[in-house]
Amino acid sequence: MSNPSIESPRMPVIDPTELRRCLGAFVTGVTVITALDEEGAPIGMTVNSFNSVSLDPPLIVWSVRTNATSFPVYSKAKRFVVNILSEEQVDISNRFAKSGPGRFEGIAVTAGLDGLPLIDGCAAYLECSTEATYPGGDHLLFLGRVDRILGTSRKPLAFGAGKYMVVHPHAPNADLGSGNVATLNAVQLARPCLEELNRETDKTVGLGVWGNMGPTLIWWVEARQPLDVRLRCGMVLPLLGSATGKVFAAFSAPQLTARYLDAEIAAVQHIPAAPFNTRAAVESHLALVRERQLGAIDDAIMTDINELGVNAVSAPVFDASGAIVLALTMMGAAVSFTPDDPAVARLSDAARRLSARLGHRP
Repeated sequence: MSNPSIESPRMPVIDPTELRRCLGAFVTGVTVITALDEEGAPIGMTVNSFNSVSLDPPLIVWSVRTNATSFPVYSKAKRFVVNILSEEQVDISNRFAKSGPGRFEGIAVTAGLDGLPLIDGCAAYLECSTEATYPGGDHLLFLGRVDRILGTSRKPLAFGAGKYMVVHPHAPNADLGSGNVATLNAVQLARPCLEELNRETDKTVGLGVWGNMGPTLIWWVEARQPLDVRLRCGMVLPLLGSATGKVFAAFSAPQLTARYLDAEIAAVQHIPAAPFNTRAAVESHLALVRERQLGAIDDAIMTDINELGVNAVSAPVFDASGAIVLALTMMGAAVSFTPDDPAVARLSDAARRLSARLGHRP
């Protein structure tokens, strides 16, 4: 028997703004739910309140605000399509997140089951029939039965903390003890990271590793205004004549780089004006690279590679043991790209984040 003199603790009042902020820590995919109104006109809205419910039978769930302008149409719709957006479709998400007519103007679509619109370029599609609806506070929940699945190889778009995100694979901590695994993880993680860096800065970015012949370019992403540079996968770069090479020269074990450095020094010893014609000059410069955690080269011209000067900056990526595993490089025309460009700070940050994901602790 309860004691009436003991008051039950009062539940705290939930602040909707604080709840939204907390829920933002849960990263979701981004979808556009499309359907047809009673006249057969297409409707669509951006939704991230989408989730799976059951595999057998195949059921999913999503919700819409009861005061949304399109709520009356969705509440009567017998069918709908879950368009799972790809990472290139931020503009689609923004367009369908806004109210008003004309959302489908200029948007390429394909007719799905019963003529419902499938937005071209998505990562995947779930064509569903409405199984049931349930009230959920200020939202109505739609339980959908999946009638057809269409998948693509595109990567999905993500959203969290009020920002769009791209999906990166995670490097398992249990594997970080192996240098070889760390190198593979670094390459796997670096590619989507550089794609994101390219989109954010519109700079040409590349990925270098230490190969059998020295620093080697294995991959790159061009800016929208491509450089007049004939890059190719597998291209071996000089240690002192490239930003990528300087990073490997500064952070690799001396026994690995010594013979390459000696050969490059010997090649220019007869040129008094050459900046790296003595070992002392080389060591002084590499100390600066280590201090800045950046290698840079100005107005570079390489035979059979480019005729116009190119500036480049490279940042090292380290594994859990502290060994350099690759270099991230950013390139631009000498007349417009300098080491103090704000994009360089983005490059350094990307390298630090990759290192951290590989277990590196400075």
